Amino acid sequence: MVAQGEGAGELMSGISESDVFIGIEISGRGQRVAVGDQYGTILGQAHAIDSSAPATTVVDTVEGLIDEACHRAGIDVASVSATGIAFGGPVDADRGLTLLSHRASGFENFPLVHLIEERFNIPTVIENDARAAALGESMYGSARGSRDLVYIHLGTGVGAGIIVDGQFVRGPSGTAGEIGHMVINADGPVCSCGKPGHLEAYAAGPSIVSRFRQAVRAAGSSDDDQLVENERTLTVRSIFNEAERSEGPAREVVNETVQVLGIAVANLITVLSPGVVVFGGYVSEAGAVLVDRVSARVRQYSYPATARRVRITRSYLGPDANVIGAVALAVRSHKDGTL
Repeated sequence: MVAQGEGAGELMSGISESDVFIGIEISGRGQRVAVGDQYGTILGQAHAIDSSAPATTVVDTVEGLIDEACHRAGIDVASVSATGIAFGGPVDADRGLTLLSHRASGFENFPLVHLIEERFNIPTVIENDARAAALGESMYGSARGSRDLVYIHLGTGVGAGIIVDGQFVRGPSGTAGEIGHMVINADGPVCSCGKPGHLEAYAAGPSIVSRFRQAVRAAGSSDDDQLVENERTLTVRSIFNEAERSEGPAREVVNETVQVLGIAVANLITVLSPGVVVFGGYVSEAGAVLVDRVSARVRQYSYPATARRVRITRSYLGPDANVIGAVALAVRSHKDGTL
């Protein structure tokens, strides 16, 4: 739950205290709907976990989740002022289309906004989930009040939401912020997209786990065999914890991950000069051992004048960043129609 913070009243001037908004997250975690107020406080929510469901099925699922979330919030769906959608893939925000999903079929040029508006008669906007999370952090989270920020999502994939002077950077293709596909090492491991040496091949959660498994096999490390064999305990956090305790494959993988993230973020802030960089996604839950070490690398590699002005931090909204970001999209669009 996110409480009203300093400056929130000014930010939301012109919105009634009685206004409520819907945020919809469609991502690798499945579908989630939250009813929230102008301050980003979640009043009721519901979720489904099928991340591979086809587009038409997702629309039906979201319809049920909206009804359930509104019921839990104690409100009538007819009283909702606006809806925001945070989608895990590229979108055409102006036309209300999803362009592609790497996890599910049927989202190619899919009119998701039109279908939600048609079913509920509520004004609806859509954004890529990382951009939505960036807006959520700027309105309610770690970057509150900042008009220039980069939100970096480290989860099953790697992406970023970029806000410059209060506006999203989308690019003509709508794919600006796909930093997971920055080339870090042309001779590096193959990314999920099929190309070698991309950031995602190093810093996404599954990539970190896979590289640790390979490092353990290559080292013949009996000390790490038990961790590797236990699927329930082998997580990004457990690998980072092991790296803190001892030398060996875990430390090797963590050092490499920190190094490539430091280079990537140093390049980003040198080019964009944001006021804040926010790390989100479940990989960032490794905590200070990740963020502090990446921050040190960033300051080592980036342009000094830029590095002095940037604040690097973890997401305040945590696992709620996408869905609260979707609420933030709805709030902001209702306030000024800029998105």
